[in-house]
Amino acid sequence: MVVLGIFMPKTIAKSEAEYVFVKIPKSLLEEVDRVIGKHGYRSRTEFVKDAIRSLLREYGVYRSEE
Repeated sequence: MVVLGIFMPKTIAKSEAEYVFVKIPKSLLEEVDRVIGKHGYRSRTEFVKDAIRSLLREYGVYRSEE
């Protein structure tokens, strides 16, 4: 297992942010690392935030920051 620290906005309305630590299997992190460069992500954080947004959209609960 690997602990991944991610700096994410705390709320959409505020510019505050906080760290969230996620423990994931090393093999999953290796897959993330392979995808990052191939799909234009600059960092693990950017990839994970996009993945979370995508899943929230799929569940119909994501409110865009725009």
